[in-house]
Amino acid sequence: MKLKILIIEDDRPTIDLYQEIFKMAGFEIDILESGKKAIERLKEIREEKKEKPDLILLDLILPDMNGISILREIRKYPETKDIKTFALTNYNNPKINQELINEGIDRILIKAQYSLRELIEIIKENTK
Repeated sequence: MKLKILIIEDDRPTIDLYQEIFKMAGFEIDILESGKKAIERLKEIREEKKEKPDLILLDLILPDMNGISILREIRKYPETKDIKTFALTNYNNPKINQELINEGIDRILIKAQYSLRELIEIIKENTK
């Protein structure tokens, strides 16, 4: 069974790269490019209109809201609170990282610190 990953990311070149690499790795991916779309998807998951992903890769800086707000929405409801969620960002700030931890992030990954191959291995290892 394919691993289902929901990517919440607004940078088009990054999206294109993830689509290609993650599909080659055998993942089933879905991409949302705004916080508003992510909140709508979470509602659809709660209402069982959309399938729950195995993992959410969450960018922190989106055009319409920050990723911490989305993480709070994920963790707020019983239907979504257990979805494994990784912050995947270029923004590395100890205060923000602590806030993510307080809100229940499963892992913080700084994009520049990992090759795509390493990222795929981290995903595979942490979603078994």
